[in-house]
Amino acid sequence: MPASTAERPWWGEFVCSGSSAVLAYVFTNPVDVVKTRMALQGAAGGSKPYPSVLSALWQIGRAEGVAGLQRGLYPGCFWQFSNVSVRFGVYASFKRLSGTDETASPLRKYLQSLGLAGISGGLAALASNPFFIVKTRLQATSSSGALAVGQQHAAASGAVGGALAAIVRADGLPGLFRGLSAFAPRVIVASAVQLSTYDTVKGWVVSSCGLRPDQLLTHVASSFVTGAAVVAAMQPFDFAATRLVNSPSAAEAGGGGGGQKKAAPNLVLLLL
Repeated sequence: MPASTAERPWWGEFVCSGSSAVLAYVFTNPVDVVKTRMALQGAAGGSKPYPSVLSALWQIGRAEGVAGLQRGLYPGCFWQFSNVSVRFGVYASFKRLSGTDETASPLRKYLQSLGLAGISGGLAALASNPFFIVKTRLQATSSSGALAVGQQHAAASGAVGGALAAIVRADGLPGLFRGLSAFAPRVIVASAVQLSTYDTVKGWVVSSCGLRPDQLLTHVASSFVTGAAVVAAMQPFDFAATRLVNSPSAAEAGGGGGGQKKAAPNLVLLLL
């Protein structure tokens, strides 16, 4: 018989979820590049060259080629693995340790999943924030002046390790957690909604539609509903986090400590 999920070692969830996220990101990175640039356009009165997603894909592909559409892929893979592996791995571990009370009401199960997912999301934000910074700055950088939006970081190139070292030299260790006041809520909200909603929707689909838990249609239906809920919940925080992490470093701001030292007040201003 094939091994069940319960028989998987504790580290299996970390490896499987992180690897799956990286594989998916290879195909979705072009859309993430577009999302990043559309979030940054118009900042501080800047230009707005991207009227729509399709237009952005066409313009970037024509001016920068495949390299432009896959900009930030390498650090993005590190970001996805560190973020998703911790989110799903910690969530599964907590869920296994806390046990499942089959007599509990659906609301209690949902709230328990919500809390566990929020905790795992907070830990994932801490683990992945440095890679999110590097990924965002690379994606914002354009070889075409007409398509450049937001701060164009001179050090946003080369290996991931070199980019992280450049951030530390410019802003110190706190620089690796720039924008965490927005990125942490982004990941916590996404985790809480994704993990708890998926379990709840899957349970409803199985009980109400007569589908098996391991059936492909069950996973597809649950994922579609969950995906829509996640996007709606985390979009404001994602928008704010993208702008915060792409703000000027201390060196780029002329030694003034960077453009977003007070992250929490800036998060409020960005969301207004």
